Amino acid sequence: MKIMVGYDGSDLSQRALAVAQKRAKALNAQLHIFTSAGNGNGDKVKNTRMQTGLKDAEMMCTACSIECQIEMSEHKLSVAEDMVRYAAENEIDEIVIGLRKRSQLGKLLFGSTSREVILQAPCPVLTVK
Repeated sequence: MKIMVGYDGSDLSQRALAVAQKRAKALNAQLHIFTSAGNGNGDKVKNTRMQTGLKDAEMMCTACSIECQIEMSEHKLSVAEDMVRYAAENEIDEIVIGLRKRSQLGKLLFGSTSREVILQAPCPVLTVK
């Protein structure tokens, strides 16, 4: 089994990572920790910070004996399109993403990234708030 978690270093993505790690450990699954620079964004400082966060997440998984792969994509796609593309190409069985609290209208629409992942993903999506 392969579980993918969307990770950007935020508190919300760290909570999603913790849930994904628990699920990977319980199911003896491989964990794919994925981040997207989104639209080929060339912000080197942000990208360096994201790479450092990925390496830290990888070390946490290794310490817990969870097999994992990290991936930072710089495709010229939206973050959601990039996540869906990666999940399809790597035959991911489940995606774990963070879901921000929203206003009443926002609750109806979710966030644009999470909404698109939920609707377009080739597998079940677990949201963490």
